[in-house]
Amino acid sequence: MKVIRSSFLFLFFLLFFSSTAQENDFQIWNSISIKKKINKKNSLYLKLGLRFRENSSLKSKDFLDVKFKKYLNKLVSWSLGYRGVLDYDIYSNSIIKQRFYTDFYLSKKRKRYYFTLRNRVLVQGEKNNYKSLFRQKIQLSYNLRKTKLEPSIGYEYFYGFSKIVDKTRFNFSLAYPIYKKLDFGVGFKIQNEYYVADPLTLYIFESKLIYKL
Repeated sequence: MKVIRSSFLFLFFLLFFSSTAQENDFQIWNSISIKKKINKKNSLYLKLGLRFRENSSLKSKDFLDVKFKKYLNKLVSWSLGYRGVLDYDIYSNSIIKQRFYTDFYLSKKRKRYYFTLRNRVLVQGEKNNYKSLFRQKIQLSYNLRKTKLEPSIGYEYFYGFSKIVDKTRFNFSLAYPIYKKLDFGVGFKIQNEYYVADPLTLYIFESKLIYKL
């Protein structure tokens, strides 16, 4: 527990001193996911998402995400995914965007701790305007003794193949199994932009449901 408390304090210290952008926005991200285990090494995921921007007063995105994941062993896994997005502007006009991605995971469980490193390469955009991106996410989870509650902390950076990190995201979340096949989670994220004329800091409240078939 001392390690977890120290990690939380360190995370919030980073959040406080990294949020120096000129513009801020509070957003709400909601999602429902369905996981289908095909066999011991293969799973399918379906995710529906809804996001709000402009201090959560306007719809930002609707999306549908489909992913296939394969577990090579207890340590290594990979996945292929597609996301279709309806992206809305402040006038509620929408455009269709697409994302194609592949993930490579390293995961390690030790006692009540669970560590995950995810490397993602993706191509996203619309019509003839697509760009490539590399995202790396590090997450540490801990199962509290005598409870099903599982807090986690995470850090992610976005690398646009232009030799700079143009975005970072810090995360704190809590997960709780409502019953055997249904998990509920809430989280708080802080996302910072860099190397743009008007960098934006997002304060994000996230809620999600995960159903396991």
